Amino acid sequence: MVVVKPHDLLQIASLKELFGNDLPVWATAVFPQSLTVVVRRSPILNNQIPVGIRGQKREQRFATYINRTAIQKIITPYDLVKNKVWNDLSEDRKELPAIMALPEVAKILQTYHWGVSGSVGFELATKVKTAKLSSDLDLVWQPDTSLSKNEAKFLLKKLNQFGVHVDLQVIRGNNGFSLEEYANSKSTIMVKTLRDPILVNDPWL
Repeated sequence: MVVVKPHDLLQIASLKELFGNDLPVWATAVFPQSLTVVVRRSPILNNQIPVGIRGQKREQRFATYINRTAIQKIITPYDLVKNKVWNDLSEDRKELPAIMALPEVAKILQTYHWGVSGSVGFELATKVKTAKLSSDLDLVWQPDTSLSKNEAKFLLKKLNQFGVHVDLQVIRGNNGFSLEEYANSKSTIMVKTLRDPILVNDPWL
């Protein structure tokens, strides 16, 4: 069985693979350029995978489902880093702050199992221009060990020295939490799960 996880990008053949016919106008205009959906953090039921369509504007997000058999290709955030896909972009796209920072971020995280998500990851995978001058650099990281809050602050300080805000999400199984929120928390922090977000004292447990 094909295994997919939240943040994975799935390429499909056409709009017909999406459940329902109530797509917003922007989706029917933009989506055929990429034919790529993003796996949402939600349960997979009856082989129906929860996915989202991403538009070129921040507010353009649409939640839907596809059948597992509709998947033609899976691109993980980690694949984008392994293949250094940012080198394949045009020179003008490489000048965007969030993309320009990637080679330096890669040096800092060279011993980490990390990937690129969000608008930058989507553009790296599809070449559709979804990243902007104001885009954050959204990253995911599957850790082998936990970090203290001081270690987390030190890592974030190094990552945020390139003129773009780096949002690093720590992935534990199907759950995820913000390293920045953890580093700055005084009590509980939010962990996203396949069901509902929960508040925990120690997200590493």
